[in-house]
Amino acid sequence: MNLRAEIENAFGPQAFARPLFYSWPGGLRFELSETGGMIEQFLTAMRKSITICGDIFQGDASFVACLRIHSGRNRFAHRSTLRALKSAGIDTPSALCIWSEGIDNEEWFSEEEPEYWVNVAFEASVASIQALLWCALAKDFGAIQPRANCAVYLFNLPKRVMVFPYDDRGMDVVGANTELLLQLYQRHHAWLLDHDRAAMEATFGRLKR
Repeated sequence: MNLRAEIENAFGPQAFARPLFYSWPGGLRFELSETGGMIEQFLTAMRKSITICGDIFQGDASFVACLRIHSGRNRFAHRSTLRALKSAGIDTPSALCIWSEGIDNEEWFSEEEPEYWVNVAFEASVASIQALLWCALAKDFGAIQPRANCAVYLFNLPKRVMVFPYDDRGMDVVGANTELLLQLYQRHHAWLLDHDRAAMEATFGRLKR
């Protein structure tokens, strides 16, 4: 199974564009953490993201996860990330789809060393979504472990929807499945990010049933 080809076939070159919400018109952006201390913010973000993903992957046994790791010359930078996932109870399969992409030199941290994105895609049980969300949302909280130093993307390829929890503050949900996105828009309307609410209203407000 060539997961890279399947992801690109479903979502094209903009699958890993940042910010995803602005690169894929007609998507949703949810606010996750709110006020309070670190633990309260993190737990609120977990609760919301788990609830939303529960609706997206309802009835599915598996999904595709993709880890996107910033790397210098080390093309094996993903190994430490996989060890972090294992400590979170996520056993990745032996059959991984791994590919790298060069980063534009204007975005390098160092002007002397080339830098890459290392992508690691694999099929996983839906039961592992909670642990993957934990790793994604904990990456900016040094005191919360385990955490993985990477971006985490969740794909429901049959339903043509992808989820990107970019940090504890928010999560983007995009794809060609307007029916499912409309359901999420209506069900979790209170959690939409206010800054981008007008854009989402313009897309989904006219589709309300």
